[in-house]
Amino acid sequence: MSSSALPLQPPSLDEETRQFEERTAEMAQFFARPRFSQTKRPYSPADVASKQGSLPVLPLPSTLLADKLFALLTKAADAGKPVHTMGAIDPVQMTQMAAHQEVVYISGWAASSVLTTGNNDVGPDLGDYPYTTVPNQVHRIFRAQQLHDKKHYDERMTASPEERAKMKYIDYLRPIVADADTGHGGLSTVLKLVKLFAESGASGIHLEDQLHGGKKCGHLGGKVIVPTSTHVSRLITARFQLDLLKSTMLLIARTDSESAKLLSSSVDADDHEFIMGTTLRVSKGLAQVLSDAEARGATGAEVDALEEQWTKEHPLCTFNQAVEAAITKSSIENKDAAYKSYLAAVEGKSNSEAREIATDILGEPIFWDWDLPRTREGYYHVTGGVEPAIKRAIAFAPYADMIWLETKEPDLEQARYFARKIRAKFPGKWFVYNLSPSFNWSKHGFSGEEIDAQLKSFVWDLAKEGFVFQLISLAGLHSGAVATAELASAFKEDGMLAYVNLVQKKEKEIGCDVLTHQKWSGANYIDRILQSVSSGSSSTLSTGKDSTENSF
Repeated sequence: MSSSALPLQPPSLDEETRQFEERTAEMAQFFARPRFSQTKRPYSPADVASKQGSLPVLPLPSTLLADKLFALLTKAADAGKPVHTMGAIDPVQMTQMAAHQEVVYISGWAASSVLTTGNNDVGPDLGDYPYTTVPNQVHRIFRAQQLHDKKHYDERMTASPEERAKMKYIDYLRPIVADADTGHGGLSTVLKLVKLFAESGASGIHLEDQLHGGKKCGHLGGKVIVPTSTHVSRLITARFQLDLLKSTMLLIARTDSESAKLLSSSVDADDHEFIMGTTLRVSKGLAQVLSDAEARGATGAEVDALEEQWTKEHPLCTFNQAVEAAITKSSIENKDAAYKSYLAAVEGKSNSEAREIATDILGEPIFWDWDLPRTREGYYHVTGGVEPAIKRAIAFAPYADMIWLETKEPDLEQARYFARKIRAKFPGKWFVYNLSPSFNWSKHGFSGEEIDAQLKSFVWDLAKEGFVFQLISLAGLHSGAVATAELASAFKEDGMLAYVNLVQKKEKEIGCDVLTHQKWSGANYIDRILQSVSSGSSSTLSTGKDSTENSF
């Protein structure tokens, strides 16, 4: 808006129209930024401008850091190098990472297990904590970043040029990328959640294609994914909210379809080729069999056994696999050619269309039912694997800045295959890789005498394929656990000798600034502020001569 002052009187109709046209033009310019050159928006600048209200939209601090993140990733991608970081669970870890990692990651798993809002019921990563939980953790870290940045800046500006030259410069304002899980509900919840992240200081968030209410950690079993179109709607909604705020926050689309075996709905034709059904006619589907068993008082073990028996007696396959088997049993002469012709004809088609094509080829319809094996909750069985992940990533790509492939093991060849398939459609697309502590890294995919070299180069090998952002999601959780377990055990036997050897000596050796924790917390910084606003007396300084930290 051209005027920075709010009017005292309602504008005339002409003035109101002029202001709206001006705001719409500003939004169009925002859409046209090079930053959004690969972003698809199925709505207009006017659609956004009309929802912003009359209050001027002021830049959020997180937008400055989002721009920094985008520039950082652009530079790394151009060089074929990674931006690799770790998950931090508190301000201490954030400050110790700042000198070495260029981005801070905030994990929903960690927040669920060590810090939740509401009544502080911590637990496993099922996405069932209040949606304010991770944004609150982002805000906590963002506030801490600002304190340590101010403290560091003051130390440098009050030092002599000679002293400043000897100081190590530390950039505490590292962009924060955070876990937005499934969006924590319907599209209106996605709107609120994304707004909260932007206002809390996040530079980027990732949204995954799991079902809210059925969400699991990416490395747990029983994951349920939503239809492809449902997750596209989440991404579009998230971008719309960011546009309302004129925020450049990065959106990361994560797919869990590589290891997921259940789908919440068959509504999207893009998912049909991966849904599994049975070719055996049966009077009762799996859900009815289990429901009847529960009604007659069967135990949990008996219900599980019935489910295993039903699945064993009714092997599951995709419709394409059913067609292939039918062609193999048919009298068609050139069976391979017939099946290849079928696959070419059904590419991008729905299951109902595929059935018609199969009937034309075979001369009669085949029996295949995807409803009979549905679970008690109504979920469909799907194949999982990299192919559905590729198809979903291609659908998500126009609406996201980056694509995250969640995998069940660290596999460089799989990552390379995935990335090249996506980049064939979207050249230069950026990817995210979770270097998860859930993997047993000493065993997964690494072998021979070169195992150490393979582990060391893994991050850089991934970067060559476009995985520009990589993270050890729970590094902070595990590193803190290891250090505490070691100290607790030694302290029990050796008392303060253990503390000195395991903590204070190490802090001194590596120059860890938490050694002088009062100074680290900002005590000196606050003292200098108080001196600025008072007479300058030193007798009440918290870091004066009586402070025990003067002994270091």
